[in-house]
Amino acid sequence: MFADIVSSELKSLRSYAQLLLGSIDAGDQVVCDVLGDLIGSVRAAGSTGVDRACLFRQVDHRLHQIAQAHSVNDRVHPILHGLEIVDRRVLLLSIIGGFGTEDLARITGLHVDEVTYIIARVEPVVAAASRTGVLIIEDEPYMAELLSVLVEQTGHWVAGIAYTRDEAMTFAEKRDIGLILSDIDLGNDVCGWTVVHKIRETLGYRVPTIFITAHPERLEEDGCENRDGVVPKPFDIWRVREAVNNAVHLNASIFA
Repeated sequence: MFADIVSSELKSLRSYAQLLLGSIDAGDQVVCDVLGDLIGSVRAAGSTGVDRACLFRQVDHRLHQIAQAHSVNDRVHPILHGLEIVDRRVLLLSIIGGFGTEDLARITGLHVDEVTYIIARVEPVVAAASRTGVLIIEDEPYMAELLSVLVEQTGHWVAGIAYTRDEAMTFAEKRDIGLILSDIDLGNDVCGWTVVHKIRETLGYRVPTIFITAHPERLEEDGCENRDGVVPKPFDIWRVREAVNNAVHLNASIFA
């Protein structure tokens, strides 16, 4: 049903439009106008052949016209600076909409080979811009060192390794943290969740956090919210790497 598709995709449509134009109001207006036109068409025809790709194609077509007619470069997210409009379209549609090359070609009107080439061209730009500093909070030195190696293997860098609450707060004052990997039990009755909460207050923003712990049930018992992943100990190294990448990508402001 048309209404079901719109309901499930509305947030993604708005995010795409807002990020491409660099304006919340302008992006929302485009989505509103396109949906209004589609609703009128559906009512007139009595049925609809609209699917996800078709819905995004209608919005993308309108956005492309506006982006070409007006300069939006100064208002877009820094990661998108330096990219052509067509590159931005393919990049955002692939990440926000989760579309593959064939659907991307259908939405943008490009050839599949062009889409493949664009993705290969923009991936290094996004990867470089998406690197972030990771704070590791872990009272076991061996485990902390292993996590630091895994962080660097994902392409990010270690902002600091804290074995205690005080060390963690010292690193937080440097304000170069984009992700936290934290144990729950830091010894001496210190809870990792409490430390993370204080760090967020110090930084002034909700830094993404993954808890790596032998006691994941404590998160539920303590009512800990706003976590971006939980990896139980003993952990699988691939699961940690996947959790790090997912947390960074899902919480990067470009996709918020």
